[in-house]
Amino acid sequence: MPAYNTGAWVGPAIESVLNQTRRDFELIVVDDGSTDDTVATVERFVRQDDRISLIAKPHRGSSAARNAAIARSVGEYVSFIDSDDLWLPRYLEVMATTLAGHPRAAVAHTDAWVLFDEVKKIARGTAMGAYQPPAVPGEPLAFLRALLEHSNFVYGATTVRRRVLVEVGGFREDLMSSLDYELWMRIAAHGHSFVRCPENLAVYRRRADQITSDPAAHHRSLPEVYRLVAEEYDVPDDVRELARLLQEEWVRRAGQPIMARRRPLPRAVRPLHRALSRLRWFHIRPPAKVRAAFPDLDKV
Repeated sequence: MPAYNTGAWVGPAIESVLNQTRRDFELIVVDDGSTDDTVATVERFVRQDDRISLIAKPHRGSSAARNAAIARSVGEYVSFIDSDDLWLPRYLEVMATTLAGHPRAAVAHTDAWVLFDEVKKIARGTAMGAYQPPAVPGEPLAFLRALLEHSNFVYGATTVRRRVLVEVGGFREDLMSSLDYELWMRIAAHGHSFVRCPENLAVYRRRADQITSDPAAHHRSLPEVYRLVAEEYDVPDDVRELARLLQEEWVRRAGQPIMARRRPLPRAVRPLHRALSRLRWFHIRPPAKVRAAFPDLDKV
């Protein structure tokens, strides 16, 4: 769990790990130079449960934080959770069972409910639903091609065999965005397959100030990600050419606006518009499994 200035959310994230049905885990939190009360919050949990440890490091980004945790870990599997997100109680159990049932797979991935933090509402669409994940075969190169053609449809809260992370070298610390996307493609390029769990096992917290809410930063990183595939990966020529074409496309897009600014609505109709939008985009009540796991969702 990398953490940077998430003092308001890291407590519920840790609690969601402690509430797992599978109990044999270690939780390694890496503070990435926070300036708020993140460290103090984590330290309270460390004193209460010896399965939790804290690594405090200067600010270098989430890739370096995750790599530090991977280096400290000793388990067969490594599972990733951001310090403002949540796991449903059966996350570890289902992910481990899924990998045990697919011994040739290196990565188990899932989808997530989306919690909009400002309104404390769960979206009707899931975190990866907009990407329309394709039904790809387990063959690694086919999976890599699908990642290139469909963008990143693997939600970040994955469980990965630790030996594979060591083999491929972990996260690239020179990428500030799209770091997980690049890692999934690198794992596939090394000949490892992925398996998807057919249920939502996490809750992705959508915050206005998080880096993943900045599409411009994501778009700026994509040319470099595709350059890596085209120039540094050991892949067939057709995959290399596809990556090169995508690199050129995203270089062209880099200077373009993400979206046009919409004209603001008249003040008198804004409350009605907000109410209708919530009915359209959000569940009136959280889905049953989310409600059961987090009955006080408005306080999480």
